[in-house]
Amino acid sequence: MKIVIRGLISVIGAGKVGSAAAFNILRFRISDVVLVDVIQNLAQGEALDMMQAAPAIEFDGRVIGTHDFRDIEGSEIVVMTAGMGRKPGMTRIDLMNHNAKIVRSAAKEVSKYAPDCKLMMVTNPVDIMTYVAYKESGFERNRVFGMGNILDTMRFRSYIAVEFGVSREDVRALVVGEHGDSMVPLLDYASISGIPIKDLLQPEQIERIVRLTRTSGADVIKLKGSTIHAPGVVIAIMVDAVLRGRNRVMSVSTFLKGEYGQSDISIGVPVILGRNGVEKILELKFSPETSKQFEHSVSFIKDAIGRMTY
Repeated sequence: MKIVIRGLISVIGAGKVGSAAAFNILRFRISDVVLVDVIQNLAQGEALDMMQAAPAIEFDGRVIGTHDFRDIEGSEIVVMTAGMGRKPGMTRIDLMNHNAKIVRSAAKEVSKYAPDCKLMMVTNPVDIMTYVAYKESGFERNRVFGMGNILDTMRFRSYIAVEFGVSREDVRALVVGEHGDSMVPLLDYASISGIPIKDLLQPEQIERIVRLTRTSGADVIKLKGSTIHAPGVVIAIMVDAVLRGRNRVMSVSTFLKGEYGQSDISIGVPVILGRNGVEKILELKFSPETSKQFEHSVSFIKDAIGRMTY
């Protein structure tokens, strides 16, 4: 008789990011985890490795490795990291057609075996993969959302803190738009303990922070081949917000139906992330310059979607 675990998190893809995400979910004691990969024994090996670490992190739950999608039954959240990762010199868009095929197939499996779950997309290019997953899964739009801008925001906050020489904990910021080169760090909403960064930093310092934020993923990939730790912990933070209904304000990729004057596109915007996934989309007032940048980001994603051949 099959045992269905309730309050379960499933991670599709047992590569570096998927495994890091799974381990962080365990480390923060958020939930039991099912780790799925089509490569025979990969997920099983990762799960065994994590269970051997469980006493050290005081985790008493279960982590299961499998190659069978049927084992995700009962999942409250499914995190999809499956797909090809970027190599040095590649853009996220270079992965589009290859990864769209994987996401299209996996989304159908998710809708079959975990029809009531919230589906979190991590596979790049994440905005386009969120769009594909929403279309293929048939889920309500609040139940399909992508990670990208939360990771961008963490990077943005880190660079602000380093530039001004303060604790990262005291920096608040948001990034919207594409998870890619056209991302839009919201300078008007970035602060250090409530003090706008425009009052604390020189224009050239802010310009350097924005540039580093936009290239940060590529910078890590150039140095070591892939990003692992930052996306792994961000996934755990998002899972925690949903599973525990914490109603966190975060920028996630979500399907728009008129918000910000845009429709039929998944792109990063601020939302309240809680028990039902995207509880509410927050529509902020952008400056003319920010609006121009956001519209450019929208155009870039829509053009890429129009060129998909999956």
